[in-house]
Amino acid sequence: MDFFETVRARRSIRRFSDRAVAHEDILAMLEAATLAPSATNEQPWHFIVIRDKELKNSMRDVINAIVEASMAATDDRARKQRLARMRLYSTHFADAPVAIAVLARPWEGPRYSNSSSEPSHRDLGIESVAMATAQLQLAATALGYSCCFSSGPAEFAREELEAMLGVEKPWFLLGIISLGTPSKPPRERPPRKLVEEVCTFIG
Repeated sequence: MDFFETVRARRSIRRFSDRAVAHEDILAMLEAATLAPSATNEQPWHFIVIRDKELKNSMRDVINAIVEASMAATDDRARKQRLARMRLYSTHFADAPVAIAVLARPWEGPRYSNSSSEPSHRDLGIESVAMATAQLQLAATALGYSCCFSSGPAEFAREELEAMLGVEKPWFLLGIISLGTPSKPPRERPPRKLVEEVCTFIG
């Protein structure tokens, strides 16, 4: 599969078969992630590969409990529906053969002294790790797997999940990648905007 075929084939998949993900394939995906560009080459990423089913279930239980408490605390029907939908998007990692927790740390390089709107060190770390995460997902696709990154676990239960995974500051959880083989062929890709709609040429 060439590069552009891989890009076009990549899909966000949330339901997986029981087929295991080969250890050497996981290592290849992680290597692809580590080759991503980063601000001043700090490489502010760390990945925790979780294959322990009991741990994944416990992490899902923590998220479910927090979401259920939030739903019980509101009478807003629309909010309840949003929370229920986000719970599905935030817990699918538990049913995947592999879950990869994506960690970042604040960027430690010098600030841009002439900038009037300086990005925070935390944001520069996130930007760098986002590029690594994208490369990991493309590598998974090239190797015949599918995955889906979700920031939901961190949004709902960052501190709780960090404690369960032994994450120590300055590292923080960005999200979790569900990884495996799709349980069924993916649906048709949702429509994408044309290049002409999202690009401006100057000169």
